[in-house]
Amino acid sequence: MENDRRQQLAWLEFVRRTKRWRTAELARRTGVNPSTFSKFENDPDNKAQLDPGTIALIEEASGLRAFEHSVHAKPRGLAETESARYEAEPLAVVHGAVKAIKGERNGIDPWVLKSRCLEAAGYLPGDVLLVDLNARPEPGDVVCAQVYDRNGRAETVFRIFEDPFLVAATLDRTVLKPWLVDNDRVVVRGVVIASVRERRAA
Repeated sequence: MENDRRQQLAWLEFVRRTKRWRTAELARRTGVNPSTFSKFENDPDNKAQLDPGTIALIEEASGLRAFEHSVHAKPRGLAETESARYEAEPLAVVHGAVKAIKGERNGIDPWVLKSRCLEAAGYLPGDVLLVDLNARPEPGDVVCAQVYDRNGRAETVFRIFEDPFLVAATLDRTVLKPWLVDNDRVVVRGVVIASVRERRAA
């Protein structure tokens, strides 16, 4: 049991270091009460453990598989990291717009686009894309999807849904490969319903 606890502690530290999350941010992204993590890490009896449900939430939020301690290469056919989970922006205009669009709606997940995969469709690197996880994609929709490698590790990507494929809208040849949506290796997570962009100087 003690070995399990040490393994959990080491993995939690790796997740926080890799994602640069403090306890409050980890709690916000997983929906877990911050005290759960505080009690686990500071247990005076050295017996507390994370339950399987909490571990699964950490995996989902971080994209890091339980108890792994290294960041692996991207699945073949993908460029550098194409997207990242949205962090609260220091620019009040951007963050205010994201909050307003989310409102009280459940299942709205903001991401930051980091590649040119949708430049021809009007989405640029740095844009914040708001994904409705409850929406069903229609042909032509810009969607958020996960592409899994042979080891089950996922990369989050954004593409245009042309049933049954996901396609890029770009001149960047490194991301032109279409993906077949098979709900196994390629899974659509949701539909982009809005985007927010910082004003850029001409």
